[in-house]
Amino acid sequence: MHEGSLIAPNHTALVLINELTPVEIGFALPERHLPAVQRYRAGQGRLAVDAVSPKSSERIARGELTFIDNRVDPATGTIQLKATFANDPIMLWPGQFMNVVLTLATEPAVVVPAPAVQTGQQGRYVFVVKPGATVDSRPVDAGREVEGQIVIAQGVKPGETVVTEGQLRLFPGAKVQAQAEPPAAASPPTAPPAKQ
Repeated sequence: MHEGSLIAPNHTALVLINELTPVEIGFALPERHLPAVQRYRAGQGRLAVDAVSPKSSERIARGELTFIDNRVDPATGTIQLKATFANDPIMLWPGQFMNVVLTLATEPAVVVPAPAVQTGQQGRYVFVVKPGATVDSRPVDAGREVEGQIVIAQGVKPGETVVTEGQLRLFPGAKVQAQAEPPAAASPPTAPPAKQ
């Protein structure tokens, strides 16, 4: 545009201004979750929201829920929310796609890696390592799974060690040996040049 040019409303965007600190992320939730969000927000005042990288599932920034729309979208059955992030240092950028995790509440829990929980004729169980490197089969009351960890309501105490692989060869009283994590895959060795 030049000085003196005529412009019409909504004809040409002259400039787009974005705020970087703080920054807001808009997201939608199914309407069935609205009562829980309202209840926890009324009880706690603030609800934490994490911005998570869609590629690595790594938490980029933590903010808080600051806006709940006053209507449910009838076309999608969702409600719009916004979270505000301080964004200092600047990690979030306007227009960038992010996954968000809205935390309603936290509670202490005993968790075990998901591969440790087995299913048998008597229900779900784990092999717990006892002193002397022997195992005991123990029934568990397993709850929900979160990020590869299963919440155990009953059956395992904090600090106990559970078996995560090789359970098919185990029985109560069997001896086990802990294995170190395998090293990162290295490049295969190259063959010496052939002699002619």
